[in-house]
Amino acid sequence: MNTPEFSVVIPTRNGERYLGAAIESVLAQSYPHWRLHILESGSTDSTIALVGRYLNDPRITLHSTPPDQPHLDIVGNWARILRLDLSEYLTILGHDDLFSTDFLAEITALMAAEPNASLWLTHFHLIDSEGALIRPCKPFPPRLSADEYLLGLHTRRLESFATGYVMRRVDYTRLGGIPPLRNLLYADLLLWYRLSSLGYLACSARHTFSYRVHGQSMSYAMQLSDWYAASEEYLKALAESDHFKDAAQRQAAYACIAHELKRAFYRSLMALISDGTPQQRQAFRRVEGEIAARATKAGITGYRDWRSDLLALIAYRVPDRRLRRALFAPILWWRARRKERGRA
Repeated sequence: MNTPEFSVVIPTRNGERYLGAAIESVLAQSYPHWRLHILESGSTDSTIALVGRYLNDPRITLHSTPPDQPHLDIVGNWARILRLDLSEYLTILGHDDLFSTDFLAEITALMAAEPNASLWLTHFHLIDSEGALIRPCKPFPPRLSADEYLLGLHTRRLESFATGYVMRRVDYTRLGGIPPLRNLLYADLLLWYRLSSLGYLACSARHTFSYRVHGQSMSYAMQLSDWYAASEEYLKALAESDHFKDAAQRQAAYACIAHELKRAFYRSLMALISDGTPQQRQAFRRVEGEIAARATKAGITGYRDWRSDLLALIAYRVPDRRLRRALFAPILWWRARRKERGRA
């Protein structure tokens, strides 16, 4: 095969804490044929100044929203990928994630071995906010059809994030880029499914990038509302695909959405218990009730259990913040112990 040329795209906003390390991980690639596009919009920290230190390298380009124009949300920022002058192959790197030095070299070898694939990936590590290893990802088989891939994600036998996938530019463009789901929640999964439907997903057994897992909580009514809206959009898109023609695959997708909605509900309630004002707790309770009605109508069930009911009781019925935190303390202790056991 010809020498592949890669475009690496890093979308960012307020990325100064980790962005430098992400850029350095691209510069450190043992494979030299790449260009880096950094998509920035609306940063209020030192992101632009940080990137400016790298712009003497002609392979690196900053695409920043002019200060006199409204900044783009995450959907609008990622949509700009379609307007870039891209190389033959495209990969997206989270601004807080890292490539190993041989990521592109390994991808190049994988593409040579699997030229009929339409999506390429390697195994990866999960790291914490300080860069310490949490664990390796769940193992992928060498090849996956689109349906096998998506079913594996929905049943949590596989795990996936936006970083580390490589695709042909023409395929990305033909599909219209990443689907504009709310806040891009589930959008990457839908994109990887559509791309792998053009051929198949090929995966290297080597671990050549790191995805950073943060402990930040998603909180309050608007975030949970966005999460649920994206869930409905994702299921609607899948309903129009061949994937939902199989009843077992359709059932797995709904179960996955219920599981993820449950996790989002937990995180929102925990943040609400810790720091929520009376107005925020009242607003969240109203929105959660609206979501419950919509979920029942949509057939999304099982996202509440005794733990969420207990958290809701504390969040809604205990007005004193100190008492809420005291009641919540045993739950935090249990979660910390479980996290430590997971690291062992």
